[in-house]
Amino acid sequence: MRILYFSDNASDHNRRFLEKLISAGHEVWFLDVANPDAATNNAGDPGLPAGVRRVSHRGVVRRGSDPSVYEKFLPEFQALLAELQPDLVHAGPVQGCAYLAALAGFHPLLVVSWGSDLLLDAHRNEEWKNATTVALRGADGLLCDCDAVRVSAQSVASIPDSRIAQLPWGVRRGTFSPAGPLPAAVNWTAEPEAVRLICTRSWELLYGIDVLLEAFRKAYAEDARLRLMLLGDGSMAETVHRFIDQHGLSGVVLTPGRIAPAELAGWFRAAHAYLSCAQSDGTSISLLEAMATGLPVVVTDIASNREWVKDGENGWLASAGSADSFAAGLHKAASLTPVERAAISRRNQKIVAERADWDRNFPRLLDLYEVLVKVRTVMPA
Repeated sequence: MRILYFSDNASDHNRRFLEKLISAGHEVWFLDVANPDAATNNAGDPGLPAGVRRVSHRGVVRRGSDPSVYEKFLPEFQALLAELQPDLVHAGPVQGCAYLAALAGFHPLLVVSWGSDLLLDAHRNEEWKNATTVALRGADGLLCDCDAVRVSAQSVASIPDSRIAQLPWGVRRGTFSPAGPLPAAVNWTAEPEAVRLICTRSWELLYGIDVLLEAFRKAYAEDARLRLMLLGDGSMAETVHRFIDQHGLSGVVLTPGRIAPAELAGWFRAAHAYLSCAQSDGTSISLLEAMATGLPVVVTDIASNREWVKDGENGWLASAGSADSFAAGLHKAASLTPVERAAISRRNQKIVAERADWDRNFPRLLDLYEVLVKVRTVMPA
């Protein structure tokens, strides 16, 4: 099958999809509308999986642009469709790449939601609401990762469950587990009494980095054993470092920067609990990675997280935006007995193994591809 995979970035998540599609024997073209030449314009880009062909193009649309900006790329996109003649277009996010593919009138079109595009962006204003409607009503099928996103999509367009592939982006079996090496950069035996918390979310308001810092400050003031491993970076980096300095937390908050995917499992193993204050999420990959490592988790009380976390059983749910609520969750995680911690570890590893195995779940998407290409019908409005 000839697949045009249309996105606005070459993230690790996209590479995982591309790699799977190639391994399944498909011909795959990758169109990154935000970056026509990753080799020269995206420093540190390790390239695409072997066999994926990058589509060259002149127009560039910055990630996160308004739908009206995408419309300017429509003539070139239509020309690319005529040239490539794909059997199927796999496009997302909803109000960007999927919207453009729907405007082009291409079928079969698989619309991909990355979570926040439907849970947040669809409600920004009338322009984004209209783009959401056009994309979903032009879709032949939908790929999503949780019930909350599926329900949101079906409230806009009558996409039947038979045309939806719902699967968490998932964890590769054996990649994240409690057993294995720890990062060599830190002396993990220096503070045997420490209770280490880990967060791997981007330093952005959407992910509640401000709430996270205040929650840790409050919790640390009552329990000096707490340590925070704050991986990654983001647009709020200056704010993050200023907060750490102003509150005298530099000795207990570790900020190692972006961690290579191959090294990430070791950092999870070094932690005793996982923390995410995201205001909105689909199924969070980092949450699943933490659970696969056997960590108890403290996460925002939103619908997508409730699909994975039962408060008090395998982690704790905290009120969105409430540093006090998250601090309370951190105290509970830090107070676990060894027996309680071991029980949660087993429970979370089992949940991920049964429900979030990437290799076992991915065939659902391949099956939907086959259905859409065979039927080639437009979904009803």
